[in-house]
Amino acid sequence: MALAAAAGGESQTGVDTAFDPAVNMARQAMYRFAALSFLDPRHGSWDRLNALGNDVALQSGAALIRSLPETRSGELGLGESPIERLDPRHVLDRLPGSADELNARYESMFGLVVSGNCPPYETEYINSKYAYQRSNSLADIRGFYQAFGMAPSERNPERPDHLVLELEFMAALLGLERLAEEGDGRSQHDRQQVCREAQSRFLEEHLAWWTPSFARLLGIANEESFYAAAGSFLMALIPAERALLGVAAVSRPVGPDAIERPECCEGCSLTGAVPDDR
Repeated sequence: MALAAAAGGESQTGVDTAFDPAVNMARQAMYRFAALSFLDPRHGSWDRLNALGNDVALQSGAALIRSLPETRSGELGLGESPIERLDPRHVLDRLPGSADELNARYESMFGLVVSGNCPPYETEYINSKYAYQRSNSLADIRGFYQAFGMAPSERNPERPDHLVLELEFMAALLGLERLAEEGDGRSQHDRQQVCREAQSRFLEEHLAWWTPSFARLLGIANEESFYAAAGSFLMALIPAERALLGVAAVSRPVGPDAIERPECCEGCSLTGAVPDDR
């Protein structure tokens, strides 16, 4: 993992680094909502999702992202959905009526150690013949987290390539980019550029290539379920983010190949990122 090359402040990807606080906060809200949708209900996700039913800020954030010219004209990759599906209401409308019911559906979909049909782990979508690639990918993900002072929580053991962790990391990078706005002069630009470069690289290398396939599999498993709706939201979020960060569409098909298991690591949610109110 090489973040040091971005420290000079010059973009290596051609990403437009103009900072818009409203867009930044809206993007962060979308990532946090997506992460919450796939969080294990035993950690209180139903109560938090249920409270978002009338959240005007969440709906306004989604509307802002949908209105951006870049997100409306971007090319769709394999398995991705148009920006019109980036609507939290479609997910919340399918939220089960109780925490127990949501937990039952979660267990049904993801309850095995690693779900064979639609595992929420990035490295399960790497061909199991290439065990070294799985190990390298896990190490690279850890490197991204560590480079920004983050570490998985020790309270809820989980692998670093879990979807929720990757989504939380992108939300944290957006928060750090906003914090950098409080600086001044060249140092401010440098810090913001590092955060933006990390967003672009992590999206391209660790999030965009497998999540549309994962989300599509959720719909195949049960197209009317809460998790299918959450997957549809994710399928719209990824191309929107690609368009904003200058990441190319993925055209190669991928699927889970869960034969060999990569090593586990401690932690379920990232810590040391940024406060929720930032």
